[in-house]
Amino acid sequence: MRNIVLLLILSSLAFLVPAAKADAPLKSALNLTIEQAREVDAIQETHRRQFASKRQERNAELRKLRRARLANYSKAMSEHQAVAERMLNELRQIRSSEDDAIRRLLTPEQMPKFDAYIKQRKQMVGSSRDAADL
Repeated sequence: MRNIVLLLILSSLAFLVPAAKADAPLKSALNLTIEQAREVDAIQETHRRQFASKRQERNAELRKLRRARLANYSKAMSEHQAVAERMLNELRQIRSSEDDAIRRLLTPEQMPKFDAYIKQRKQMVGSSRDAADL
């Protein structure tokens, strides 16, 4: 019972400790300083908003492409395919821009760890990685 009470007290005080919001795996994988973590958080917040918006647009375009394929409407298929490809390139560009901005913050010792992190990110598959090639 004491442990539960102590846990509740500690968890209620957690909001008092300002913490950087950089991805926990990234922060721990690279041993980021508090300042680096804050800067990474700002970079990710900006880029991820852009990425999410563009991904939503692309998903809508992919739905249009699927409907055109089901209707066997070749003109619409080629148009939607071209737009979806352009958007995929834009998503890649946003991801690359985020990675480059983070790289500028890292020390030489952190660079190989970040490269390994990116490699691992690209290998992830599943519902959280709808486009592993980004």
